[in-house]
Amino acid sequence: MTRAGVVAVAATTALLLTGCGDADGGAAQVPGVGEGGSTDTPEPEPEPDDDAANDGVDRPRIELPEGISGVYEGWESEDPTEQRVLSDARAAQNAVDLAIVEHEPQADYVGFYHAAEALVDTEEWIAGFVRNDLTITGTIRYVDPEVTPSGDDQALVAYCADESGAVASDVGTGEEQPDSASPYVAYRNTLQRNDRGVWVTVLVHTERGKCAG
Repeated sequence: MTRAGVVAVAATTALLLTGCGDADGGAAQVPGVGEGGSTDTPEPEPEPDDDAANDGVDRPRIELPEGISGVYEGWESEDPTEQRVLSDARAAQNAVDLAIVEHEPQADYVGFYHAAEALVDTEEWIAGFVRNDLTITGTIRYVDPEVTPSGDDQALVAYCADESGAVASDVGTGEEQPDSASPYVAYRNTLQRNDRGVWVTVLVHTERGKCAG
């Protein structure tokens, strides 16, 4: 099921916190990356405590507000390139979570870390929360990341999300949305290094219930 498909279902069956891309996680070169998404981010600042910030690339500051947090366990590597891949993959995930809370599907920081098919799917996914007047609160754990390089400029990043500590809720009333689906989601995302040196997410594939925290 694509992210857009999940969003359509969400209107009547409550909203799952993460979508499902229709990519197969392959490592084929993806066209349309170039500079990667939005190129007019106003005066971006490096993310705090992010090792990727040391590579000289200006990045937008992404800080999740009170009430929602992402915990990343094991997202450190002694290999500098692998660390940059992990750091940008982490920033891309935080960008999605922040855009859901801010109801900004086309936020510059989303476009900074996403391109090609992943950008289209991600914007549609976030727009589903906006249409349904929903937000997310709580804590999401992202664990067991694995990086598989494919050449010099592409990598597959697989990890698990544990959403058991987070809920979707109505923005106006705060009412939590019931959800009987598994809170564990397996991600297999393809990242590609663009001309600025940023590892942007170009394909997203998720399977709910395929991993456990």
